[in-house]
Amino acid sequence: MSEKGLLPLTLVAQPDARWELVQRVADSDYFRKGPKLRAFLLYVCENTILGRAENVREQLIGSKVFGRLADYDFNNDNIVRVEARELRKRLETYFANEGKDEAVVIEIPKGAYVPIFRPREEAAAQPAGPEPEEPAEAAVTPVLTTRRASRWLAPIVAMGLLAWAAATVWLATENRRLRQMPNPSSADAGASLQEYSIYPELLGTLGKLPNREPQLVLCNPKVMLLFGSETANPYVGPPGILMVPPKDLERTLSFAFNGWDRDMPYHFLRVTRDEYTGMGEAMAALQLARLMDALHRPVHPTQARFLNWDNVQEQDLILLGGPSSNDWTYQVDAAADFDISGLDVVNLRPLAGEPKQYTPDAAPRSRGELVEYGILKMLTTRHGFKTFLLAGLSGAGTAGVADFFATPAKMKPLAERIAAAVPGKPFPADWEVIIRIVVKDGLPLESSAVTIRPVPLAARQ
Repeated sequence: MSEKGLLPLTLVAQPDARWELVQRVADSDYFRKGPKLRAFLLYVCENTILGRAENVREQLIGSKVFGRLADYDFNNDNIVRVEARELRKRLETYFANEGKDEAVVIEIPKGAYVPIFRPREEAAAQPAGPEPEEPAEAAVTPVLTTRRASRWLAPIVAMGLLAWAAATVWLATENRRLRQMPNPSSADAGASLQEYSIYPELLGTLGKLPNREPQLVLCNPKVMLLFGSETANPYVGPPGILMVPPKDLERTLSFAFNGWDRDMPYHFLRVTRDEYTGMGEAMAALQLARLMDALHRPVHPTQARFLNWDNVQEQDLILLGGPSSNDWTYQVDAAADFDISGLDVVNLRPLAGEPKQYTPDAAPRSRGELVEYGILKMLTTRHGFKTFLLAGLSGAGTAGVADFFATPAKMKPLAERIAAAVPGKPFPADWEVIIRIVVKDGLPLESSAVTIRPVPLAARQ
């Protein structure tokens, strides 16, 4: 049985409060550090909410979430059954602790994989029974819903719409501004043409094919507050991150100022501690959008939460940010040599003289500088689409990786090394690089390539 397609959650007529609940659970400490278990939760809940419970079968979960072949033998490979037990335990732990005030709880019934969204009082009244044997292929379980959830639907929907509107205005404004910028093909930028000539080979078909405009995927952006102050140390209320916005970003967001704020001597950007797009990812998006526009390869900015399992696998993507900030970083459907695990960049197939992992500085240096690492990956998925990943271990690291790629003087030697690895052959479609970034005060100061895989070993196997 093949999997039925999905509609993106953003096309559903009305935002679903159950999906908002799923996002809170997935972003909690119980799931954030377990990317595969988090992906398991998101997959089964998304399909269930969209009315595709028939997609929530063991073989499809094994293929879509855990990277098994589409026809793998789930009778001999019990990865889904094992992880389902852990998923149930973590859901119970979340709703007993961090989520103790949630009006609705998520349950994965024992012996099945389709989640149930149940009012807390109803869940508490359910008698505990013996755990049944996990089936080799779990049956589809109907989803129970109730009107009790409606009491918290309205405020969640309102918040979601505000967030979506703010992000959309910002992205639309930035798109218009970028299209008005001069590019290297203009007469006054003729000297830049030679520098930019390396990028067509590095990017391959990304952004070049008709009707395949890449999605520039940001990490779950919501609302960021830009405001003015009479003092250099304003009081901003609840805890959050307060920073002075870079001039480019301040000009881009200037429409958000009212007259009073614009005339103040100090301007600030405030971000809450939730999973908002950080300054690093915003800077990376700005650099990538400028570069792609200059190369006449248009991209479409979007949010990670606006994608689903189907459309991620069947379009070209530019992913910004590591797995802690972008839901889809771990879902690259292609063989790779380098990966991010926790606080390290891991070399999955080290060659002679290469370390197995790259660990950032534990403490700042004398000038307050830190060293961290990031990844550039250009990969082809098994469906023939391109995925370009630019990810650091932090937002500043991601900005450093994007700055490295967008600087022709840094990328030209890399492009030459990649081409030299396949003499007499076309430029490789897939390549990977580990980047070393020096960071100070949350900003990248310098970056350099430390390990290069002109053609990933995994792709040769």
